[in-house]
Amino acid sequence: MWTTSIPEANGRTAFVPWPNALQMHLSGAGAIVLRAPHNGIALAEGRFEWPTRPAVVGLDELAQSGQVVDKWGKLTDAPSDELHRRLIEGMRAVFDDLAALGYTAAVTGGTLLGAVREGRILAHDDDIDLLVYLGELAPPDVSIASYALERSIRERGHEVIRHSDAHLQIMFEEPVDQGLPAPDVHVDLFLGFHDRGVYSQPIAVRGTFDTALLLPLTEVHLEGVAVPSVADGDAWLALCYGENWRTPDPNFRFRTPSATRRRFENWFGVYDLNRDFWERHIRLGRTRHWYRDATRMLAETEQGDRVIDLGCGDGALAQALAAEGREVLAVDFSRTAVAAASARAGVTAFRLNLADRRAVLGFIADELRHGGRRHFLLSDVLASLTHETRANTFLLLRALLDDRSVALASFAQNPSLVYDHHRPDTWHLPLKWLRDEAAKEGLSIELVARAIRPSSSGPRSVATVRIHTMKGPR
Repeated sequence: MWTTSIPEANGRTAFVPWPNALQMHLSGAGAIVLRAPHNGIALAEGRFEWPTRPAVVGLDELAQSGQVVDKWGKLTDAPSDELHRRLIEGMRAVFDDLAALGYTAAVTGGTLLGAVREGRILAHDDDIDLLVYLGELAPPDVSIASYALERSIRERGHEVIRHSDAHLQIMFEEPVDQGLPAPDVHVDLFLGFHDRGVYSQPIAVRGTFDTALLLPLTEVHLEGVAVPSVADGDAWLALCYGENWRTPDPNFRFRTPSATRRRFENWFGVYDLNRDFWERHIRLGRTRHWYRDATRMLAETEQGDRVIDLGCGDGALAQALAAEGREVLAVDFSRTAVAAASARAGVTAFRLNLADRRAVLGFIADELRHGGRRHFLLSDVLASLTHETRANTFLLLRALLDDRSVALASFAQNPSLVYDHHRPDTWHLPLKWLRDEAAKEGLSIELVARAIRPSSSGPRSVATVRIHTMKGPR
């Protein structure tokens, strides 16, 4: 499931920490084997056993479902020969489209590393990395160019997820049972550019890299396929991975220098924070549904009313509303959530990333064209959003609420006993914070109820509120 270095024991017991991504799954019992990374020989084996915790997917179940810890320290589906075959197919399709659109594109990142070092996709890689080189360009113009690229790629029939204004992800999937998407097959597009002599390639590469090292493009071979590469692939790999890039390191974890990360995040934003967590959360069935929110919404609306379930999760509450005659639009930024909600009777599901203000403005425009009154349900959503994403959510509500709309929100207002910054389901939102933030966006908050409710992070103190425009309640 993961690879790590074993510390020098010096004749004593060596202790190795569990990866952060597995901490929440230390439940139940099973077998564990320690293997040498170069040949797979078992070095040690034994059993583990922890108390079984309700609603927690245990380590053994996680391993049997094919989950591994990737180079970013996140849980993902284990790579396979079939996955790599599909990746090559996706890569070739994207290269063809980019060439037809007139873009300069080449393999980059781990894909370039695998091609140069081994002539194949690295065994642990689960994606394809491509560089789209934009030339000499200022950062604001890179953002503008990214939207033009996204539109063109979508027009050619691809699903695109925006990670930032300089990082797009093209998704490929195959149908599977239960209506849920297959494990992601995706091609990452990283926009590279020179700005005042410095080469930048979000999300992690910034430094001295002359244009002559990049152009004209040359070729490398990947899984027997000739693919475009920067002119000096060795120099690019040294810039990205350091001078020891030729030596395989199974324990490698990509760490972006903080100054580079801050610069790129300030220039291009972060639009896909925690989506992987929520994809896994839905796929593993960890959602705890707060049906009282749906019951309250039913009591305050009528048959035929349009209800938008923002942050719908797997769509259980949306289905409960639809079963009572509401016209329900279920909205989430998790693809797994949208697929699950779409499979529920009477529910129309739509993917919307509330962190992307441009996407939010587009949703507002579409809803205004749709016309009519709409109500909003935000069940267990607001506390798990960042401050900036809540501001976008308030912008959406302010634009679409009228004096007869109902907007109900419930959220955990107390810290979780198992708080983990990497688990947004453990975050909290004090009522005062919500009131202060909402007021800045022209909204007022009316407390409806408080209660202790079960959640995926344990019992939480939950506040239920109505959200109104500053014009006042209906």
